[in-house]
Amino acid sequence: MSEKTELETETEQSPDEAAEMLRNIADEIASGEDITVEGNNAAITVPGTVEKLGSELEVEHEIKGKYDQVELELEFEWTIIPDDEEE
Repeated sequence: MSEKTELETETEQSPDEAAEMLRNIADEIASGEDITVEGNNAAITVPGTVEKLGSELEVEHEIKGKYDQVELELEFEWTIIPDDEEE
């Protein structure tokens, strides 16, 4: 049986606030502990113990008249293998 939980949030932050959020997530990934992400009055916690993870980085730069629009998406993906299935 497949079960899916999602949390998607959009906020406006200062560069310092955005960098702090990324640092917090990076610290949780590096620690090997569970990772908790909060947003839109909700939170999701996922197991963070992982050998390797895949990542995808996408950057778009669009010039709209006299203004530039920049979008950066960073995605991490990993599979959690239960302890009883590991050798």
